[in-house]
Amino acid sequence: MNKLRDFDPADFKRTVWQKKPGVFRQVLPQLEEPLTPDELAGLALEPGVDSRVIWCNRGQWQLAHGPFEDYGKLGDSHWTLLVQAVNEHYPPARQLLSFFDWLPDWRIDDLMVSFATPKGGVGPHVDQYDVFIIQGEGRRQWQIGEPGNLETMTPHPELKQVKGFTPMIDVVLEPGDMIYIPAGFPHDGVSIEPSLSYSVGFRAPSQAELLSALADKALDKELLNTRFRDTDASLQAQNSQPSWYLPEAAVNEFQRMLQEAVADSALMHRLCAQFLSQNPRPPLQFWPEKPFTHEQLPAFLTEHDAFLTAPGLRWLTTEHCNEDEALTLYVQGQAFACDTEVEALLGVFKSVESVSSARILQAVQTSSKAAKLVIWLLNEGYLVVEDDAEDEEEA
Repeated sequence: MNKLRDFDPADFKRTVWQKKPGVFRQVLPQLEEPLTPDELAGLALEPGVDSRVIWCNRGQWQLAHGPFEDYGKLGDSHWTLLVQAVNEHYPPARQLLSFFDWLPDWRIDDLMVSFATPKGGVGPHVDQYDVFIIQGEGRRQWQIGEPGNLETMTPHPELKQVKGFTPMIDVVLEPGDMIYIPAGFPHDGVSIEPSLSYSVGFRAPSQAELLSALADKALDKELLNTRFRDTDASLQAQNSQPSWYLPEAAVNEFQRMLQEAVADSALMHRLCAQFLSQNPRPPLQFWPEKPFTHEQLPAFLTEHDAFLTAPGLRWLTTEHCNEDEALTLYVQGQAFACDTEVEALLGVFKSVESVSSARILQAVQTSSKAAKLVIWLLNEGYLVVEDDAEDEEEA
């Protein structure tokens, strides 16, 4: 397991996490950066990669979306390139996420990498999620203030900034340093010299997102079909009011219906597992020409040496999602019965980039549940022959 130097995860979770920002010096003193600024710029050329350039010219903020081919017009200062989900597009970058495996996988959103020229940044702002920022090459100054009712401004339609915060932390990060910023704390990072920063952002679903997911699941599975019925209290209240009046008693009944919907523990458990195992950025799928069957599986596996899983595929296991309360695996929102062989195979998929066909064959010959999972992964294009995946990427 990769570890941050002189960093105690248990103490951090107890005293710092979601409570206050923190600066951690030289937690990665010999950081092997997964990519160079030129490689990051090359990644921003790729279709399907979410990239932005933000620059400020004489106080005027501008933003443009990639792909980008030319940065020459931006000059030598006051701009930054940001590329989202680098861990899903550039396999060597995934190693950085392993330093945070003391937090649940389902909490991690993505690894964003930014390159900034001198004086480059995105302006003072507030994020609604927790973030760790690791300093790569170069140096960057960070200021962090107290949370509160700050004045907001929108210097560009896609840039929401704040102003007027007093820094409680004002530091310069050197290569190998790390800063932690909880959700809601205003902050501003400005590059002192050409620099790379690696930001590990954490997923924090809102009530609206959860309610939307609940509604989608209910409509898809024809659940939560209880309908509104008038209560004696709402009928009596309506007697003395005009026809267009909505009585409080009726609103209370609507509220009770919603509370009843979310009070179903088994349903909410399945909903959360399904929701959190879905990547909001759908993984790239390599569809097979024809669906695989159980009978074809052993022969197909023995024909090839190794397989890759789709970058960005989300996995989690949980209990209490079925009647026997056995462990259930969720992959990209799909539920699978889980046994020890499925768990072992999941551990392999999560720990190595390339999985030998012999290891997969062992699992499917030992467990029908593992076979069902592998067939689904193949047919959905989430598990692909290693050579085929490389050929697709080159094409």
